[in-house]
Amino acid sequence: MAGIDIMIRQIEDDTKAVCEEILGTARAKSDGILKDARLKADKITADGKARTAARVADIEKRGESSAELEERKVALYTKQSIISDMLNAGLATAKSLPDDEYFALILKMIEKNSQPADGVISFGQKDLDRLPKGFAEQANAVSAGKLTLSDTAAAIDAGFILSYGGIEENCSFDAIFMSESDELSDRAGKLLF
Repeated sequence: MAGIDIMIRQIEDDTKAVCEEILGTARAKSDGILKDARLKADKITADGKARTAARVADIEKRGESSAELEERKVALYTKQSIISDMLNAGLATAKSLPDDEYFALILKMIEKNSQPADGVISFGQKDLDRLPKGFAEQANAVSAGKLTLSDTAAAIDAGFILSYGGIEENCSFDAIFMSESDELSDRAGKLLF
């Protein structure tokens, strides 16, 4: 039986050697697969970190741009508010001038806006009530044409309306400030800022 034991031992040894060789090959393949998987995982992690960093940088850049835009909007709004307040204060000041200064300004406006034709000049009730004596003559002295003073009050607060036939020119302070608001805003902006 010793021969059979030797043969069994030989078969066991050969089997063991083959199994160890198969296991070694499997371990080597397994280690290679794990190494490749780790390399791929590290690459995926590095790519993910790079993409995340790029996204974070992009988000920060957009956030900074958005904040700068908002800051410019606030600054512009503030400037526009200051200019608007200044223009409104100027309009209120012009409307509340003492009578002599007010009507001196009105005469300059008549000289600038009158046409070389016969026309009618209309004032608001407040101005009609405080017209200086001889104002119609003063107005005609500076007018390009002959003006007749209307007895009917115009629906304006300050200034006047010139009528030539069916054409009216609104020279009320409100209308002038509105029509000149862009230019006045630009001038005020240059003075202030």
